[in-house]
Amino acid sequence: MSAVTRPVPLAVLLTTALCCALLILPGVTVSSMYFNDLLIFLDGGYRVVHGQVPNIDFSTALGPLSFYIPGAGYWLSGSLGLAMPVGMSLLILVIAPIAIHVIGSRMRPLIGVPVAIFVMLLLATPMNTGEAFSRVSFAMYYNRIGWALLALLLILFLRPERPTRRQTALDAAAATMLALLAGYTKATYGVVAAGFLLMLLLQPGGRRFAMLAILGGLVGVGLAELAWGGTRIHIGDLIVATQTSGGRSAMSYVRSALETSGEYVLFLAFAAVALWIRPSVTDALFYGFCIAAGLMLLSQNFQTEGIVSLLVGAAVAAETLARSARPRMGLFADAVTRGAPLAAILLLLPIGVSSAGALGLHAAAAATRSGIALETPNGQGLRVMNTTNAGQFAFYARYVESLDAGARLLRTLEVAPSRVLVFDFVSPFSSLLGIAPPDGGPAWMHNGRNFDAENHFPAEEVMGGVNVVMVPKRPVAGGTTKLMLEIYGAHLEENFRLETDTELWKVYLRRRALPREPKMSQTEIRPAQ
Repeated sequence: MSAVTRPVPLAVLLTTALCCALLILPGVTVSSMYFNDLLIFLDGGYRVVHGQVPNIDFSTALGPLSFYIPGAGYWLSGSLGLAMPVGMSLLILVIAPIAIHVIGSRMRPLIGVPVAIFVMLLLATPMNTGEAFSRVSFAMYYNRIGWALLALLLILFLRPERPTRRQTALDAAAATMLALLAGYTKATYGVVAAGFLLMLLLQPGGRRFAMLAILGGLVGVGLAELAWGGTRIHIGDLIVATQTSGGRSAMSYVRSALETSGEYVLFLAFAAVALWIRPSVTDALFYGFCIAAGLMLLSQNFQTEGIVSLLVGAAVAAETLARSARPRMGLFADAVTRGAPLAAILLLLPIGVSSAGALGLHAAAAATRSGIALETPNGQGLRVMNTTNAGQFAFYARYVESLDAGARLLRTLEVAPSRVLVFDFVSPFSSLLGIAPPDGGPAWMHNGRNFDAENHFPAEEVMGGVNVVMVPKRPVAGGTTKLMLEIYGAHLEENFRLETDTELWKVYLRRRALPREPKMSQTEIRPAQ
């Protein structure tokens, strides 16, 4: 039987093809929630396409891949509306062969096929994990990537039933890739991935490939640092973000556990039965790791349910139980070992169905051009639609109207605008207009998350590489705008002059404009039509 006709590889390949088609073919990106969050990554992807390097040329607490993924999509498509769909499709194509190897070598088709579909849908779906599928958005997509990568890593805990001659090398390569991708997407997932590999050193069956994966990861980090050179600065940005948002108190973890207590109870039932059928210290450590990782990650995500480490951990427990089936086990034990795979599938269904629903809804809305589109030169492939409630849609519609007005205002300036900063959550005009992005500064500003009155970026870092400052009168994050004016208002008045004051915007121009760099000329950076 060839690889493409075996159930797990076939499931991965078909799901990959369907997801990529649904993402790319409609040709636009639609959001019903968190539209401003989406603009962060489109603007960041725009910046990396034009030569800027995360953490070197702009500050961010997220890993560089969070910006290179949409950057790759924008570079290939020339469209902001396709930047996320194409970027995510590229990532899915990278992960697909890893998923085929990991799941196909360790899980029987009854469990492996649903898990494979679940993981690939989790990568592709434009929906914050655990929310209703009607809340369509590519926002916080890095968390879904992290969960999917961690899911595949956790499956590596299972020993292959029929190992091949190259099993260790392939396992090590898969683990290395998964850990590096997780770490360079978001640091917290990288920490969890590293912890998992260290835990595998305690398991005789996984020790060898885990050691190779750790060595491979260290080599990968060294090579990435040679190419990127931003590790030290990235750690500094992480420290600043931690100081601003504050450390997690013990009560926050307790509250998170209580909010998701049902998921923990179901997982503990799987773990307890699996340990009863096959007592094992390393198995107990694995189940404890799934709980600890889920609790930590969920507490740091904008998420209230859908703990993927528990869902996939339960699937691993189900595979363990299915392997433990033997004659004359007793009625209860026999029922448990036979029924565990079906029970694990039922656990995967809510998130899996929601992921599929959001992907399908996005494709349908994009294909029918639902909602309203931005009217800026590069923003016409971005749309906002109403699938949640009229009030939420009205809020984002007003934000779109404000961005359109700001773009028109910038085009009326006597001097061609470049390096524009918005005193708001995100500064999207560089990408929306196709103009030179700011030099330096943060990728976004969020009061209480990456800056506050005591911990904030120096004014020269935020505004030193900027020619135009836009102060919105209808900001998407009013608290951020207010605090930025309090912190940076004096520097603004000293170094910029008020050029225009309209119903929606105040426009400030630098008193002595920064020179424009040839590589950032408007002609060169406008995307292909």
